[in-house]
Amino acid sequence: MTENERRLRAAVRVLLSRGVWTIIAAQLGLMLLWRFAVSADSNSDSSALLLLATALAGFLYLTAGVSRALADRRDVVGLRDALRAGVGCYGQFLWMIAKLVLLTGALLNVLIYLIGADSPSPAAEVSVQMSGLFPLAQGVLSFVFVYWLPIVFVRGDFALFKTLRTALVMAWRRLSNAGFLAFLTLTPAAVAVAVGEATPLVAILLINLAGGVMEWVAYAYCVGCLQDQADG
Repeated sequence: MTENERRLRAAVRVLLSRGVWTIIAAQLGLMLLWRFAVSADSNSDSSALLLLATALAGFLYLTAGVSRALADRRDVVGLRDALRAGVGCYGQFLWMIAKLVLLTGALLNVLIYLIGADSPSPAAEVSVQMSGLFPLAQGVLSFVFVYWLPIVFVRGDFALFKTLRTALVMAWRRLSNAGFLAFLTLTPAAVAVAVGEATPLVAILLINLAGGVMEWVAYAYCVGCLQDQADG
């Protein structure tokens, strides 16, 4: 299969998969719910946070299910397929994400110490410095580790450090074909940085919608590469 055929197959799988569109809609809903929880008054803080936690748990279940379903097959993925696929991997996926969050928190603490060691409020200083660049940093990390989740679900291996290392090796080996993935992962981040924070909500939703589609196309493309590699 040629690179163009692999890219086209990935795009078609995503655009025709109801499971993928469901998770993208859930992502947009979670973003709106987060905005509501942040802006909620003190009397509704606890209920808003509980609702947010429940929605996040459901979103992660859908993410695990869609990711596994796309990795286990080569055709489109329906919502029922995703819900069934999530049963067997949700616990392992949650534990892996928990370890990733702890690792990220530790790295941020080191960054805060290095940047704001002489500041009376280093966390606030780092937050101000990084707020405008956060989407771009997220996009760069998504590009560098673009093969990570595909490796996790295609191989059924939820070992965090092992799969991260394998993803870096895979990305390096396929560096000559990285232009398509760079476009998919970096474009939404660059647009988010360009439009800034003072953007109408509708525009933010459209940007996140397009970014979600591109993110899943990148995932499906990487899954296809790993499946073809396994078929040898």
